[in-house]
Amino acid sequence: MSTEQWEPREGRCAHDRRTGEDVRVMAVHSCGVFVRNLRDGRESVTTLAELDPPRRPEADR
Repeated sequence: MSTEQWEPREGRCAHDRRTGEDVRVMAVHSCGVFVRNLRDGRESVTTLAELDPPRRPEADR
């Protein structure tokens, strides 16, 4: 990871701290971030503050 600040973007993977799962960012809006769980495809809404870089870097490829 470089020293620049990581920020989730549409189509990229992230780690959702609420669920402990890696997710794919579907859309970023002012009302929240729409994500889809990589394991089972469930969709949910979270905030930018709840997302970290993915735990498995290869998940973002």
